[in-house]
Amino acid sequence: MTDRNSEPLDLHDDALRARAVAAARGDAPFDVLIVGGKIVDMVTDEIRLADIGIVGKMIASVHEPATRSDTRTLISARGRFISPGLIDTHMHVESSMTTPATYAATVVPRGVTTTVWDPHEFGNVLGLDGVRWATDAVRDLPLRVLTLAPSCVPAAPGYEVSGADFDGDAMTEMLSWPDIHGVAEVMNMRGVIDRDPRMSSIVQAGLTSQKLVCGHARGLENSDLAAFVAAGIGSDHELVSNDDLMAKLRAGLTIEMRGSHDHLLPGFVQTLNELGFLPQTVTLCTDDVFPDDLANAGGLDDVVRRLVRYGIKPQWALRAATLNAATRLGRNDLGLIAAGRRADIVIFDDLDGFVAHTVIANGKMVAKSGELQTQPTALDPAPLTDTMKIAPLTVDDFRIAATGDKVRIATIDRPRFTRWGEVEADVKDGFVIP
Repeated sequence: MTDRNSEPLDLHDDALRARAVAAARGDAPFDVLIVGGKIVDMVTDEIRLADIGIVGKMIASVHEPATRSDTRTLISARGRFISPGLIDTHMHVESSMTTPATYAATVVPRGVTTTVWDPHEFGNVLGLDGVRWATDAVRDLPLRVLTLAPSCVPAAPGYEVSGADFDGDAMTEMLSWPDIHGVAEVMNMRGVIDRDPRMSSIVQAGLTSQKLVCGHARGLENSDLAAFVAAGIGSDHELVSNDDLMAKLRAGLTIEMRGSHDHLLPGFVQTLNELGFLPQTVTLCTDDVFPDDLANAGGLDDVVRRLVRYGIKPQWALRAATLNAATRLGRNDLGLIAAGRRADIVIFDDLDGFVAHTVIANGKMVAKSGELQTQPTALDPAPLTDTMKIAPLTVDDFRIAATGDKVRIATIDRPRFTRWGEVEADVKDGFVIP
């Protein structure tokens, strides 16, 4: 079983460090040697030829090409590009309508090695038991899943029926679990700004834990934005315009630029290009991805691909998805191809399509040519079944009463990205005709 809770301190193991030092000096062979590839350097923006030696979970050496051949396993990256593993800073597995194991099997072969999961709906339906199931379900996956504690259960008190009601005490309990890494997106913005006792206690629990406190700041500006940040919120993925992007960067928030805001991404790229550099507080996330989109287009790799298509430098897109993300998470073992860092590595065919040829996680090859090397074992989902308590649906539940001969109805069309519209519909015998 993979012990993620020992990370990142597992790299401080003296025996591992001793082996890595010996291999780097040439006194011992590498476990894995990657040769012939071009490293995308997340610090200097260079794309340079170099070979990479790995010992156990750790990168032991990044050195001149063809200067070492002593290794137990040789991987050729000739003609390809090497990046740290991609890190998705905010997502919901349940939005993809899969189990964590299936999600991992889909995104890992595409180069995603770490995700930050808010299991909001698990908490909303099953309370603490649902969140505990979520943490158990990710323990033995090839994907590193950093699970957060849902902060807004219910999301809209007084407007919905939920299976639990999380307050500061519930948040404190979840944050005491070693496999909970922080407070998930705080959606009750008004509650935070107005110092609602419940929301204040939830945020304070996160601050006291010294773990992540993540935000959801849609539409906040000026004094409200300042108050939200002053309360202790550290990130946002709900950008609404180019001006909003700049305001939140200036406010010091970590930006989780989300792929499901596709209509906004070209403008964000233009704004960042005009700025002339990529702020270290810009990261990438998927947030919600429907299962067909996940299977056909991908996860965070698709976000990287689209940003490059819209005009951002490949190095910037990758840095947002790797080093910047690792910095936000406080994980200095991730996000960089350098000696002493964790060996989470992706070998891409090119920097246009970002098709992952080989994926290495914790020093082990976990995927090649789009296929996992070992299928993950899914946790029994039985505790999740028969948990939605609603009355049986009838035909009448789907009938919409109306007066007059015609009505205008709002529509939601979801090809790839949601489009809103209106249609005119007939009314007969007091009900709308579809």
